[in-house]
Amino acid sequence: MDIKLIAVIAILGILLIIVFVKYILYRRQVVNICRQMAFIMENNTNKIICNDITEKEILKLTDFINLMYEEHKKKENILKEKDTRLKTALAGISHDIRTPLTSLKGFFELLENEDNIEKRGKYIQIINKKIIELTELLEELFTYTKLQNEEYILELKEYDFTKIVLGTLFSFYSIFKEENIKTDVDIEEKTAVVLCNDIAVKRILSNIIKNAIIHGNGNARIKYSIKDNSVEFECGNGIINPREIDISQVFDRFYKSDAARGRGSTGLGLPVAKELSDRMGGKISASIEENMFVIKFVMYTRPDVRKT
Repeated sequence: MDIKLIAVIAILGILLIIVFVKYILYRRQVVNICRQMAFIMENNTNKIICNDITEKEILKLTDFINLMYEEHKKKENILKEKDTRLKTALAGISHDIRTPLTSLKGFFELLENEDNIEKRGKYIQIINKKIIELTELLEELFTYTKLQNEEYILELKEYDFTKIVLGTLFSFYSIFKEENIKTDVDIEEKTAVVLCNDIAVKRILSNIIKNAIIHGNGNARIKYSIKDNSVEFECGNGIINPREIDISQVFDRFYKSDAARGRGSTGLGLPVAKELSDRMGGKISASIEENMFVIKFVMYTRPDVRKT
């Protein structure tokens, strides 16, 4: 037989052996990776996929698998955290709703057994106040639920923003007086036309003001100004312990910096305000200035300068 032919056959034989060995190694590695994945899935461990061979394809495969698993774990942890927070929030909301309901039941019993006209009138006033409080709690929850639907759209029209601000502030006049809250008010009263949703703006302003009433220490500062391209509403309330407030979380759902239970607080006021503001192209932010917790709400009068 020709020596050259023998050499070619020998080389082909060696190549076939190498290919077969690589095939066996690849197959074993794939089987090993499958076993490791099964172990990780069954045992919920932080172990990562390891490989026995250093072929770039296998290395790339294991890197991708480990990256996907890492992302999955992150999402799983986020979901677990949200689930825990939701359960805590639901327990808190149940308390928030149960408190006025319990009060209502008690005052209805007192009213039923009371013959004195003056006392009956007093109980009726308290019952009406509790009903309003409960209605506002449920309305806040309803609004927040609607805003979780990305398809929910606010209808925007041109409104005199200043008129909305003045009307909203006027509706809180009796509450400030009843709560004995000292207010420093600085309002610019000239007309400012803004493309917005009037109901949403009223809700935002109301929630910001209610937050100051519920969580403040009896002092409030309100400022409304008209800039070249925007209108800005600021509401600040005095605070005793600024360190207790986590600015990074004040717009998170159900966040509460204090035990404001029983005063009509679900912890949804500011998150709802932010959601509504975002839907209208506005901007809302929080800051602590000395001993004041300040919420700033901005809407833009020109679409080309509107920010999110």
